[in-house]
Amino acid sequence: MTTELLYFKDTYLFKTVANFVEMRENEKGRAVILDKTIFYPQGGGQPTDSGYIRSASAVFKVTFVGLDPDGIVWHFGEFEKGTFKDGEGVSLEIDKKKRELHARIHSGGHLIDCAVQDMGTEVTLEKGFHFIDGPYVEGNGEVEDTEAFRLELEAKVNQLIGNQLIMRKEMFSEEDAKNKNISAPPGKSVRVVGFDGHESCGCGGTHVNNSGDIGHITIRKVTSKKGRTKISYTIDS
Repeated sequence: MTTELLYFKDTYLFKTVANFVEMRENEKGRAVILDKTIFYPQGGGQPTDSGYIRSASAVFKVTFVGLDPDGIVWHFGEFEKGTFKDGEGVSLEIDKKKRELHARIHSGGHLIDCAVQDMGTEVTLEKGFHFIDGPYVEGNGEVEDTEAFRLELEAKVNQLIGNQLIMRKEMFSEEDAKNKNISAPPGKSVRVVGFDGHESCGCGGTHVNNSGDIGHITIRKVTSKKGRTKISYTIDS
């Protein structure tokens, strides 16, 4: 069994229904296992969703979500009322404001990468931290004048926001990904995202539908040394 990841199909699906499978427990605590979910499991530089799972007689508050190597999503938290029955239908509801903010921050990091590419620098961004507290992207390469770079980058990325570029989201099998020179976990499919006119990359996070949904980005700081460049940013709340 693997959990069907509904957030891959629709970032803005905040409520849905699923079937309860079982309860599991590990060092993080008790977790609800479902056949499908809209809850994003923390990973890839993006924080977890939170919210509620409810049945006719039970309420479970979800505080943390994780994805195990077998593709099963664990919804950690506590029952506020009752317990679930095997195979019981349940309703899911995530924190809407948190999901939207996380998607905007994560997509903002990807758009900064697009802007860096457009500027023709030697910086190649390869990873990011997309939490509310201090998001950043970083990668290989250096720039000499970090302040001039910061100002140019901020202007460029906000120009791309104004262009309202569509965010492409596609699923590829392991074989198709390999043929397209995209890294995929052995035996698993991969999700690829990218803004129109720019390179795509594998990413399992939640994203906006177009760059205009991100809002204004401020490039707070650029540090560049020892062959690495780090770009810290914020988005308007």
